[in-house]
Amino acid sequence: MSGMIAHWGVHPSIESNIARPIAFLDRDGVLNVGRQGYVNRPSEVELLPGAAEVIAKLRELDFLICVVTNQSAISRGLWGTGQLEVIHQELQQQLLSKNADASVDLFLTCPHRYEDGCGCRKPSPEMLYLGHRLLRLEGHKKVVNFSSVVHPITDQTVNWWGDKSVPFHPMDLMVGDRRSDMGAGWAYGARLFRVSAYEGIQAAVSRLLDENDIGDAFQP
Repeated sequence: MSGMIAHWGVHPSIESNIARPIAFLDRDGVLNVGRQGYVNRPSEVELLPGAAEVIAKLRELDFLICVVTNQSAISRGLWGTGQLEVIHQELQQQLLSKNADASVDLFLTCPHRYEDGCGCRKPSPEMLYLGHRLLRLEGHKKVVNFSSVVHPITDQTVNWWGDKSVPFHPMDLMVGDRRSDMGAGWAYGARLFRVSAYEGIQAAVSRLLDENDIGDAFQP
């Protein structure tokens, strides 16, 4: 597979979103419990405490929600896009069961291994740029809930020795539990918030909701 996989959420925002900030969220270790050897089936999806409530609070502040996740199990042939769809459907349903406002607008997945040299696997910012394009510029024209759509990789060059990029919106943020998440957010220009995989996004909730918090420092 040569591109990134997109799934629209169950209640995606379809109006003009050009002025709204985006919260880019890693999946495993941020919203749900990460597992050694991947989350392989819907029955293995287990929300981290408070994840749904944090998403609902971000939505109250008019954030769009975009999950960005590396899932190399697909490239390794362990399972395919159909299984990814049902895993993301289960994650969304569990979030909504906890809080009716905890809807995700867009799920983006890199299906490749590190050794594939794909250009979209985090720490590349490619998924974040795609999220910006789909949510703010074009995606609302062709929303199909949870249907797998493969988007090509533009493979934008990142100057890891330069300055942090300027974001499309000053409030855009990236939450992750790994250095690769922080690298992707840095290259895109987002505010960065690193959390423990044992606590997830709830550990940073007060900071995420503080418009004056510029996020964590990061050195590529």
